[in-house]
Amino acid sequence: GAPLAVVAFRDAYKYRQNKSLFVAAEGMYSGQFIYCGKKAQLTVGNILPVGIMPEGTIICNVEAKQGDRGSFARCSGDYATIISHNPDEGKTRLRLPSGTKKVVQSTCRAMVGM
Repeated sequence: GAPLAVVAFRDAYKYRQNKSLFVAAEGMYSGQFIYCGKKAQLTVGNILPVGIMPEGTIICNVEAKQGDRGSFARCSGDYATIISHNPDEGKTRLRLPSGTKKVVQSTCRAMVGM
């Protein structure tokens, strides 16, 4: 199967850490800091909304609907590519590993890398 990464996030309410299991992107390493959100940089392993990423970016673990925690391009070596953005409708067009093109909301998140 695909390699997994255990990511520890700070809890928003209590002094503790919440650990989550992610599908690891190629190029991630142990001890790496992973950032999630709109302000994260475009580096391998970070998770951002697809509407913020430039066209041609290679991404994996893409959400089909906002908040479903990733459903496209999750296998080892699979990746999707951002083809275009439509800011008027808030949609982004992706090329999936099968070659099909899919339109998702620009607020759906994805992990940078393959």
